[in-house]
Amino acid sequence: MSGFRTLHRITNDDGDSSCSSEPLWRVKFSSCRSSSSSPSSLRLLAAGASNTIKCYTLTDRTEKDVNSNDVLDASAMNVTRTECLISRDDYQAISSASKNSAALGYAALDVVRNYCGADDTAGNEVVMASKLGGHVCVWVRLDPVLEEKGVVVAEDVDNGLDASSSTTQRYRKPYAEFKVPTATGTTLAIRPPTLANYYSKKETDILVAMGCANGSVVICKSGILSSHPGDNGITRSASGGAVVGDSAGGDTVVMNITSFNNSDNEINNNSTPPGEIIATVGSGHACVMSLAWHPNIPNTFVVGRKDGIIDIYSAHTTSDDYYYGNEGLNFRRVHRLVHSSFPIRALSYSMPDGELLFAGDDDGKLYSYDASMALPSSENSGSFNVASPVKLVACALAAHKGWIMNLCAFPDGNRVATCGSDRAVRIWDCGMGLASGTPVHSFDGANEGWVWGVDCSSGAVGSARLKLVSCGNDASLQVFSCT
Repeated sequence: MSGFRTLHRITNDDGDSSCSSEPLWRVKFSSCRSSSSSPSSLRLLAAGASNTIKCYTLTDRTEKDVNSNDVLDASAMNVTRTECLISRDDYQAISSASKNSAALGYAALDVVRNYCGADDTAGNEVVMASKLGGHVCVWVRLDPVLEEKGVVVAEDVDNGLDASSSTTQRYRKPYAEFKVPTATGTTLAIRPPTLANYYSKKETDILVAMGCANGSVVICKSGILSSHPGDNGITRSASGGAVVGDSAGGDTVVMNITSFNNSDNEINNNSTPPGEIIATVGSGHACVMSLAWHPNIPNTFVVGRKDGIIDIYSAHTTSDDYYYGNEGLNFRRVHRLVHSSFPIRALSYSMPDGELLFAGDDDGKLYSYDASMALPSSENSGSFNVASPVKLVACALAAHKGWIMNLCAFPDGNRVATCGSDRAVRIWDCGMGLASGTPVHSFDGANEGWVWGVDCSSGAVGSARLKLVSCGNDASLQVFSCT
């Protein structure tokens, strides 16, 4: 029997019936641990037309085999609404029991694991979302293992936040907020903190890329400290003592989250605020419709444009530049792909190596490119040359009967999932399956209306089976098995 089936439909009845039914535009699985007590559970975030980002915990019901024939949809999984992420203005409105009628929603969402060590599940969760007009909110969630050890966030201590209150537990306000006036707010991608070994030691912030209507991409500081090799982020004790590296002596261990002064009580703040633009790349071209960072090659990202052009930019050319060259971020275009004349709304590199690049356009075509960028005669697998050719490998001419709204690569590197305006979610084999135009599996009518977003869980999180999730105009999330 096929390992692809619908497991659960998440609606407003799952956790909070008071939530509104606005469309959901973006959905993301977190690669971080959901909890220390249940390592196989998954954390899911969904953003849309409402002013909140909904967070869920998904857990397999271990007493049943989800691959057996007698498992019904709702019996295979437990779904729990854990919290909502909101802006500071909305948090203030909730705390004061006032109503904020303006709802722009969050058009872009990205989630990363702030860790650069060998542990595939360790690290704090960093969530960034943007509203139309370039208003960005940044939330951070401590690693559950650190919370279990008694670590607290310095900014919470400084601002006197009561983590035990019902409002704080149900609604989380951001640690940083900023606005990029030139950004559309519809495209956002966080530079992978897991590649911090290759970044300049002078860079302290996690960086985020945002697309603009004039075709440029702005690279901004998020205001959140990026993890560095050997740096656990624990800088002081709650009592204000010297540098603290553990919880010995019974003193509370405090972790700094932000790179700027985030105290609500501080009047004279001389630190650099979040949102500082450190680079503007590729202006003068068609509007940016999609963005994706390369998972393995540092400071390299791809841009999908409204006119169908795909541009790849990099701060350097070869691996030697990262080890021996200039530490500055001087991006330049290294590739331009012109196979489509329709807007490119969906982009993703294959995981975990980034050897393939997938792109979906408004004509329903799905493209696959060889983006391995390896030195042809090099025996060192860690070497690369971003100027080496990027070639079209395959194209599914009718992947969808309409716009391809989003796509995601599976962590096994062999499959990719797409969703579109034809209400379908499809899974493709990266090899001959995509070339023949025949999907491995198709969920037709996955959502009632356009399917805006799709994402696949990371196989690194505990022993949880791989899951696929979609979201759309019907304000629901569909969870699928993809074994």
